[in-house]
Amino acid sequence: MHSTEHHWKLNSPEAAEYLGISASTLSKRRVDGNGPKYLKLGRRVVYDTRDLDAWLDTRRRASTADADPAPDGCRPRAHETGSTTSAPKRQQPKRWGRHAAAEVGL
Repeated sequence: MHSTEHHWKLNSPEAAEYLGISASTLSKRRVDGNGPKYLKLGRRVVYDTRDLDAWLDTRRRASTADADPAPDGCRPRAHETGSTTSAPKRQQPKRWGRHAAAEVGL
């Protein structure tokens, strides 16, 4: 038996518009597993509107004090993890050209 209720399937740009995010952000979230569930139909990626609504519900907050997962691609800050070590210092990039020759005394 099929339900008489129709569930829309949206392609990536349509799903991104439905969610209010860019297609690029939706694609990145699909790659890292932080986005809504999707269907793979051959080479096509489509989203069921029920899955989009369910994903939106997981993002719902009652206040700014509610726990919010770290933004995609971001690691928690040291004070958020309880770590007392700081991030390693970045090294200066090597310089090439006339400036490098002057630094080494050439």
